[in-house]
Amino acid sequence: MQNTQLLALLSGAGLNEKEAGLYLAGLELGEASLQQLAKEAGIKRPTAYDVIRELERKGLFLQSIRDKKRYFVAEDPEVVLGLLKTREEALTRALPDLKLLLQTGGRKPRVKFYDGVEGLKAMYWNTLESKGTILVYGSIDDMWYAMPRDFIKDYVKERAKRKINIRGLVPNTNDAQEYVKRDKEELRHMILIPKERFIFSNEINIYNNKVAIFSFPEKIGVIIESEKIAETQRSIFELAWLGAIKGV
Repeated sequence: MQNTQLLALLSGAGLNEKEAGLYLAGLELGEASLQQLAKEAGIKRPTAYDVIRELERKGLFLQSIRDKKRYFVAEDPEVVLGLLKTREEALTRALPDLKLLLQTGGRKPRVKFYDGVEGLKAMYWNTLESKGTILVYGSIDDMWYAMPRDFIKDYVKERAKRKINIRGLVPNTNDAQEYVKRDKEELRHMILIPKERFIFSNEINIYNNKVAIFSFPEKIGVIIESEKIAETQRSIFELAWLGAIKGV
């Protein structure tokens, strides 16, 4: 599919021409400066500044600071699909070609930062890309405190629909005991661990080549995309899992 067609489809998903052009430029470039994005999209830098702010507001771009320089990263189109449910049909048509652009945008490990409840929601939607079982350390109490219950219910329903299983370690609280009662129907296997010895105030999800860290008290999060980091975290989880089975 040509970029002109993708631009038209993204416009149908709620983006204007400049927003769609800058978003496509972000997918093609990977992590990039505002100057690089503006050049690739063929728009002036002052205009690109206003456009990127609007795209950040819509949750389609993230930024990070490295060596005192500001860089921007376009969100994965799968996350866009989750955030723009009401425009699902138009975005679904564009998704294969958008993913192709993303794959050509650089292979370096990525770190993406998320802020606020909407950012944490985007992180959860990202885990639905998992090709296998998601491994989780977490606190059910803190999750319920930070996240809307209707959203969590929708997320769990979608995860189960996609047949993505979870194995997790969570402190043993009243909320956790109620949560694990639905493990079988919601494709989970959770082990309750002593809350007095193991204090979790955040959540870690390990899936594919990614590690997602949710800080519920601060309502911030980060997704690290690195095969080696994910591999190490997966091994640490399995070690903890064995200890929990034997009785910590």
